[in-house]
Amino acid sequence: MWKNYEEEKEEQQPEEEKPSVERKVNYEEVVVTEVTQEGSFFVQSMSEGPKAESLNAKLRQEFQANPPLPGAYTPKRGDVCAAKYTVDDEWYRVKVEKVQGGKATVHYIDYGNRETLPTTRLASLPAAYAGDKPYATEYVLPYVALPKDEEYSAMALKYLREDTAVSKVLMNVEYRVQGSPPAASLHIDSTPEGDIVKNLITEGFLLVENRKERRQNKLLAAYKEAQEVAKRNHSNIWEYGDITEDDAKEFGLGK
Repeated sequence: MWKNYEEEKEEQQPEEEKPSVERKVNYEEVVVTEVTQEGSFFVQSMSEGPKAESLNAKLRQEFQANPPLPGAYTPKRGDVCAAKYTVDDEWYRVKVEKVQGGKATVHYIDYGNRETLPTTRLASLPAAYAGDKPYATEYVLPYVALPKDEEYSAMALKYLREDTAVSKVLMNVEYRVQGSPPAASLHIDSTPEGDIVKNLITEGFLLVENRKERRQNKLLAAYKEAQEVAKRNHSNIWEYGDITEDDAKEFGLGK
C-alpha cells in the first residue's frame, strides 16, 4: 500500500534545489468507519454520513415490506447488490468481490468493511438505491508503513482504531499517487499534539519512510523527528535498537 512512494510529477523538483513548499491544510471533518489489516482506512464525511444511514434504513424498510427470496439472486463479481450483514442481521449495499463455493466476499461500500458470507444472504438491489455513490472513501496514512513484526503491526492497527473511534476527526489530504488511495493525515484537533499519525510514530508503532526529499517537507520532518524520539526511548518497535536497515528492504524504502 505504501511501498515505492513517488511524488506527483508536477510537484517534483531537482533534489539540489530543495525548495520550501508550504503544506496545504484544508481539514475536513470525517468519521473513520473502517481500518483495514493493511493499514488503509475508510471515512465518511460528516455531511455524507447521515445520507448513508438514511439510504440503508430505507433499503431495510423496503426489504421488510417485500422480503427477498433467499437464493433467488445469483451474485457475480462486480455486482452492486444488497447483503445481510452477519453482525447485526441488517441489509446494506455491497459490491461483490469474489464468488466461490456458495459464498461471496463483499465490500460494504458505504462503510468500508468486508466479509465473506453465504450467497443466500445477498439480494438484488432495488434500482432506487443503486444511484447514490459509495459513501465511504478509502485513504492511506502519509509517509509511514506498518511494522513487519506481526505483533507490533496488530498493536499499531489496534491503537489506530482506538484513536479514531470518536464522533469525528479532522482529515487532511497530503498527497496523491496514481493507482493508490490518497494519503491523508488524521487529527483529533488542529494542534500539533493532535496528529494521530505523529503520536503513533512517537509511541513506536509506525515506521517513517526513509526516502530522499525533493523538497523541504515540514510534515515529513516532524514525523522523522517523532521517530527519533521513539528510537531514543526504545519505544515498542525500537525496543532492541534501530530496525531501519532491516525494515528498509521489507517495505521497499530508501529508494
